[in-house]
Amino acid sequence: MTVPRGNRDPLKFFQKMKYRFIDVCEHEVVTLNSIKIQFGLLVRFCMNRDEEVQQMDHYFNRMQPVILNEHNMDTLNHLLNQFIDEVKGEIEAWSQRGSGWMIDEILEAYINVARYQPLRGGSYMDLPKKLKNKKAILNIQNRDNQCLRWALRAALFAPRGDMRRTSSYPTEDGLDFTGIHFPTPVSEIGKLERQNPQLAINVFGWEKEVVIVHRLSEKGGEIPRINLMITKQGDNTHYSYVKRLTALFMITKGTMKANISANAACMAIKELICLKSINRNAKGC
Repeated sequence: MTVPRGNRDPLKFFQKMKYRFIDVCEHEVVTLNSIKIQFGLLVRFCMNRDEEVQQMDHYFNRMQPVILNEHNMDTLNHLLNQFIDEVKGEIEAWSQRGSGWMIDEILEAYINVARYQPLRGGSYMDLPKKLKNKKAILNIQNRDNQCLRWALRAALFAPRGDMRRTSSYPTEDGLDFTGIHFPTPVSEIGKLERQNPQLAINVFGWEKEVVIVHRLSEKGGEIPRINLMITKQGDNTHYSYVKRLTALFMITKGTMKANISANAACMAIKELICLKSINRNAKGC
């Protein structure tokens, strides 16, 4: 993004340019539906050394890519403010270390955009054999594209019959799915949580025969976690209910190779230790 020349103060720069950032992001969401964005800023620094002016250009892009769509556009202003704070913090850290570099000019602003195609849970599919053999997951045999809702019902209600059949669970579940699409992408679960304060949903995945983490709820530990698994076969994906988290992350005896990724293991350990819903004896972190 071309910017006016002569800008030296990041805060004042963003005060003038913020709505251009927002307009570009809104346009991309309308065009691509769901996007990954990352902001960047190219800044020129200068310093006097031995009576000679030296210059250095530095690109700031420490912000992690963020998924943006019509359901969370209201967070865009917060994301921009967060990026501004990160840039200011890094510049101030340089100054405090006595580097001598000072901002000469803000040269360019960048909005890196990529189309995001989220996983969407659909109709029933069988679990991969190795995952199924863990006996950790309750896989509801739904015939519609609302597998997420059926998985949540399995977590919230005791079955009236065969726990795998939809007829064993109530359809009047009291959940607010307003504005939630079916099949449901993982990116909409945050919105679902906000509309249902009693829900705190973790989503795991299964890739190359290892457990991965798609999302962990950021709600307080006093809210019992509902752990879900999303699996994929071809273009189809499916949510199921993780009934036994400990079994999901169990390492097969007699083998040296863990069947979980390191990241997933760390996340699971945090859940097991810190959340009462996972470990009733935990007293908090």
